[in-house]
Amino acid sequence: MRITERSRAFLAAQRMLAKAGLVLAHLRAPEPDAEPFVRGETRISRLAFVPALTGTVGSLLVLWGASQPTSPFTLNHATLKTLAATTLQFGSPWYFGTGPLHGGEGVIAGVLAVYVGMFLMIRGWVSLVRMTRRRPGMPVRSLVPIAVAWMLPLLVVAPLFSHDAYSYVAQGEEMSRGINPYLYPSSVLGVGGSSFPSYVDQLWTNSTSPYGPVFIGLAGLIVSVVHHSELAALVGFRLLAVVGVALLAVYTPRLARSYGRDPAKAFVLVALNPLILLHLVAGEHNDALMVGLLVAGLALARERHPVIGVVICTFAGLVKAPALLGVVYIGWDWAGVGVAWRRRVRSTAAALVISGVTMVAVTYAVGLGWGWVAALRNPGTVTSWMDPATGIGRLVATLVSGVGLGAHSSTIVDVTQGLGLLLAALIAVRVLFRSDGGLSGLWAMGLTMLALVALGPVVQPWYFVWGIVLLAPIAERRSLGAIIWLSAVMSYLGLPGGRMLLSRLGHENPLVLVGAVAALVGVVVASYAPRLRQLSVERRDRDRLLHPAQARTGVSRGS
Repeated sequence: MRITERSRAFLAAQRMLAKAGLVLAHLRAPEPDAEPFVRGETRISRLAFVPALTGTVGSLLVLWGASQPTSPFTLNHATLKTLAATTLQFGSPWYFGTGPLHGGEGVIAGVLAVYVGMFLMIRGWVSLVRMTRRRPGMPVRSLVPIAVAWMLPLLVVAPLFSHDAYSYVAQGEEMSRGINPYLYPSSVLGVGGSSFPSYVDQLWTNSTSPYGPVFIGLAGLIVSVVHHSELAALVGFRLLAVVGVALLAVYTPRLARSYGRDPAKAFVLVALNPLILLHLVAGEHNDALMVGLLVAGLALARERHPVIGVVICTFAGLVKAPALLGVVYIGWDWAGVGVAWRRRVRSTAAALVISGVTMVAVTYAVGLGWGWVAALRNPGTVTSWMDPATGIGRLVATLVSGVGLGAHSSTIVDVTQGLGLLLAALIAVRVLFRSDGGLSGLWAMGLTMLALVALGPVVQPWYFVWGIVLLAPIAERRSLGAIIWLSAVMSYLGLPGGRMLLSRLGHENPLVLVGAVAALVGVVVASYAPRLRQLSVERRDRDRLLHPAQARTGVSRGS
């Protein structure tokens, strides 16, 4: 009897595992064949409604969770202790979400709201990517309202996941006061009692600016226009990030079209990418303006305006230096496809001359000199295990110290970072000379950017956008999957909320924890419900075709 019961239990468990495996197999199964968009027949609103709503709800959750006074994702009472300013003696760092703390209430709800909101944005984004893959030829303008809906909540949240925006404001204040940010750090503003350096991260308070004169000039203009209001200046820098994303939204589809690829899919991959919306728009990073100008320059060069493209890419490089790579590849492709490398070298030299003249003219017009070039090494002074070259160096230094050979951490990290940059340079040269212009040139530039980020002296999650925006217009299959996974992982990587969440688990009400976990599981299951429902319908239809007699009589195959 016991053997029979065990056998039945074993068979039941086997059937459950088989069904679970079938569901997972269906989820991983290839998508149906493409059905090109047909004007008047393809109902875009019906196809995009659920993923668009999913991402909008996610964006609203991020806004609500990050606006809690206990949020670790923004600068408020909960995070001011990490800065030189321990009180709000200089005023609020944002318009809301900085009220006084009353213990640690709201930590679980706020952190989970941000995490779940990010998940929903990623889920909706992936669904829209699949939609554009299955229905190529969709008009880009039909997707613009979705991008606006996702972005609006992120325009009113405090600077998210990073304090870099406060550094921008301080450097803009220096510029507006006639102080050269390439010679003096933002800490000099505090000598006269100014509040501008009070919220700058201590890592950068005594560092000069590594940003180009175009960005510093714009920073000074923003602070001057808002009459030295810190909060208004933060709004100005967010609008500057929106300008960068708008450039991406306009020129990424044009770049994709020039290579014969679907503009709508490229638009979704970039303009609706959660990594870009959360870190570049909500985080207010100047990388948005850099990549926006870079893609605009490349698109115009592909449209037979190479000189204009070189000038615009130079402006991008004068925001942040990595964008100058675009000048090299415009020159490399200028000669055409299938020509000898010597001819490419000559056209590249011509592009570099045009770029050099533009740089000199802009630098002279702004009047700050070339101090930003020397300051490019400043970000590398921050060591992090997130950076492979730094992590390897610190690991080797720990082993060397452990065997009694002394403490040489700084020297070893410098060596490994130098080797990482050398390897990135070798990769850059190799892929450049292997590219034959056209499509291969954009591939090579995107891979070079990713290598520069991964092997450089400092890695930030949003740096991977540099390569993503270059590969997105031409991504297919494996590269498309790589962009999706990289964007999703980097959206979460390095977020500060995990540590605070774990520290609060032992202090929260068990009922609150159970409710939070149940809500989290419910959101995940609900987000996959349409897909599971579709799979169920497909399986029922397939069973009807394979077993029409059983379908008519209602007799199951297992009876």
